[in-house]
Amino acid sequence: MMVTRRSVRSGPPVVVIGSKGWRDATVRSIVRAEDLVRKTYVGQLDTSTRTVRHSLGTSHRPPQLNGYNSVGNDESALEKKDQFGPKCTGTMFTSGIISGPFPPPALREQSTVVSMGMAGDYMRVVREVEARLRKQAARVTQEGTKMEHQRERLEKLLRSLRKALLVNQQSSDGRMFRPATSETIRDVADDLLQCERRELNVLKQELETTLRKTLTQQQALAECSRQLLDCSFERSRVTELLPQHGSLSAGVITHTSPLSQKPNPSGPFTPECKEALDCSSTVLLESQQLRDNITQLITRVCSKQTALHQSASDALMKKIGETINLEQHLTLSSAATRQAIYRKQRQMECAGYSLGKAMGPVCSADLFCRERLSRPMTQIYGRHSSAGLPESDLLTQGSSLLQKHLKSSGKEMAELQFVHRLLEDDRYGKRAAVSVDSAVARLRRRLPRPPSVRPATS
Repeated sequence: MMVTRRSVRSGPPVVVIGSKGWRDATVRSIVRAEDLVRKTYVGQLDTSTRTVRHSLGTSHRPPQLNGYNSVGNDESALEKKDQFGPKCTGTMFTSGIISGPFPPPALREQSTVVSMGMAGDYMRVVREVEARLRKQAARVTQEGTKMEHQRERLEKLLRSLRKALLVNQQSSDGRMFRPATSETIRDVADDLLQCERRELNVLKQELETTLRKTLTQQQALAECSRQLLDCSFERSRVTELLPQHGSLSAGVITHTSPLSQKPNPSGPFTPECKEALDCSSTVLLESQQLRDNITQLITRVCSKQTALHQSASDALMKKIGETINLEQHLTLSSAATRQAIYRKQRQMECAGYSLGKAMGPVCSADLFCRERLSRPMTQIYGRHSSAGLPESDLLTQGSSLLQKHLKSSGKEMAELQFVHRLLEDDRYGKRAAVSVDSAVARLRRRLPRPPSVRPATS
């Protein structure tokens, strides 16, 4: 084409055959069309959407019309001719993806860059939301583990309370085996055992209520963890947007946290994620408060159970000491009564022997000569004095006194034997009561102590 132009310029002038008006009308039409094309290109194609620099450094300008060859034109026609000549040529791309004499359109390239940037920013925000969800799920799981430890402590303490109630019932039933009626009279130890049973039942009900709350809280924590993991799993599907090769260019960069923005159903931070986070935060706060209440409850129950057990055991040991003291006094009194019985028996034996001696022999043939009233001295005294000898009266009075003494001694002997029998029965009852109470005390000593409360880690 350049060769042709040179040959035209170097050749002889061409004679114009057409009229000037005919040629001017054509030139005016061409100029008008070029002006319209230029205005249209400037208004639409020279905007920021189209006029962008290619990655290889070449810029694209609107195409221009080629000039026309005319012989005998004036300077203006030549300027028009030069102006309408070709001014740009295509640039060859050596890329392996795009080949050809012309570069790809700028709008397509810019839209691709913007789309990749938006995808990268969306992935970054979604990963941030996913990290927050998984972090919250880890906190919920950790709180669930702590709540599980508290539940184990509650169950252990509840087993201890149930065993304490069983021991209390066995203690009350065992004390009913005391033999004597006087030993089964209600005392302070029975009152304390009943008070201990009543308080243990109250503590047991409180622990059962707290255990039910703990189980409910564990279910709420498990549900929150499931929701958080479901949301995080749904958010983790953003990895499907990762390219196979290369990296994403950041077209749109957001500096604000997505958690501080309003939830958007079509955005990275959905209302489901916000609901799961808010619900888990509320459940975590309730769980922490419940754990603190459980720790305080366990401490109070352990101290109260220990105090009740100690007070009942101390009262039982004090009752055992009092019973042993009474038993010792009963033993001394029984020994003194038995000694009095033996002494009274000797006295009665002596009185009976004296009565027998005073009454004399059974047969008159067994009387001694000095005891016969018909002996010579008595007969001579009776012939000289009108008063008889007092021997018979004295014997009669002495026998009567000895009989009265023997009768009264027999009553005293019966009373002593009755009292001695009562003392012995009471002593045996006290000994049996001491044995029963000692067995109950040993049973209560075998009751394990309430589980100690370890400080919960925050």
